[in-house]
Parts: sequence; structure tokens; C-alpha cells
Amino acid sequence: PLADQNTPFAKSEILPFFPSLVWRFRLPDEDAAAINELVIRKGEELAGHLKGEYDSTFMQTHQKLHRDSDMAPLSRHVMAASSAVMQMLALEQHPYEITGLWVNIGRPGATHKRHRHNNNFLSGTYYAHAPAGANSIAFFDPRTEQGLLCPQPARLTQHNAGKVTLSVEPGELLLWQSWFRHEVPPNDSGEDRYTASFNVMFSRFTELHSPPMIQKVVDQL
Repeated sequence: PLADQNTPFAKSEILPFFPSLVWRFRLPDEDAAAINELVIRKGEELAGHLKGEYDSTFMQTHQKLHRDSDMAPLSRHVMAASSAVMQMLALEQHPYEITGLWVNIGRPGATHKRHRHNNNFLSGTYYAHAPAGANSIAFFDPRTEQGLLCPQPARLTQHNAGKVTLSVEPGELLLWQSWFRHEVPPNDSGEDRYTASFNVMFSRFTELHSPPMIQKVVDQL
């Protein structure tokens, strides 16, 4: 119901059509502890040497860690979370797979500017080490019309803001649809931030999803 009940109406409701969703999953403590250590170790092993070679405060490993047997525990959780999302979207009947998995190291001051993950369906991040000041991610309103008229609200809420910033904790895994633009705010802690990001896509997309919908209807006649 709407907040103001002093109206002449018998009933009111809010209908959330076309929502932009972010799914949050919390790993069991024992699993999280092991995967946190794994992500940090893999990040240092593959990209830690870059800290002394470049001025950049943000660095990444290669993006094929889903093929690394060491990373299998994280990959299993990514697929489990993806399964829950696919079931919610009534897409669980279609095969899907991880297409990319990599570790990010964000040193103090590091940021990752607004971006999206093209050519995938789901994307997400697992947080291995995210100290206070380096524990947030921001999402941007995807509606292109949103910026045409911007009245000034008395207070910002998730219903009127053009950007929503979420606080995160180690052991959490976030998933969203890959078109959802997002950014990582500056690391204002005195420690390195370690995360693992990933993409998920339909395995048989060209076969099952690319043909025009009208052709699918004709084929069923």
C-alpha cells in the first residue's frame, strides 16, 4: 500500500512491473572461509606481481578461472545461485554455463567505472575480502527515459534515485542480469579488496533463442 492512507480510495497497491533485480546469496561460513582464502591466493598468484610493476590500483587475472580445478568450489556456488535465478525467471529448462571467471584486486583508491558485461545473460561478483570503505557496489537505473525529467525529491530512496549503492560483506555472492550497468566505488580502506567476478550464458543460445519468435510459433503448427 501507499504510505499516505488519507485518501478517498478503498484500496491502493504498487505494481512493480519490469523490475531491475539483484540477487544476493550468503555462503555458509565454512564454505565462505575456504573460498575467501582461495580467491585471495589465486589473485596473488596470478596478478599480485602487477602491484609493483604498474601504477594502476586495479588489476585482474585472466578470465578463464572457471576452467581451473582449484576454483571448482566457487564455480559450484555460482552455478547453484544461477540455478535459483533461472528457476525464478522460468528459464531453468535451458542449459547454461559459466563463460568467464576472474579475480579482481582493488588496492586502496581503486575504482571500477560504470560498465556492463556484454554477450552474457547473468553476471555477478563474489566478495572474498571487502573491508569497511571497500565494501560496496553501485547500480544505475537502466531506463533511458529516466534522465529526461529529474524533479528534486525530499529524500532519496530506491524508488526515485538514479543510482543505488549496496553494502556487501565477505562471503556474499551477488547476481544480476548482464545489461545492468554498475560500478565499484573507490576503495577508501587501507587494505586491498579481493573479489571474483563471473558471467553466465546459455550454452545453446543460437539454436534455442536466436530464431525469431514468430518462426518458433510457425514450427509448432
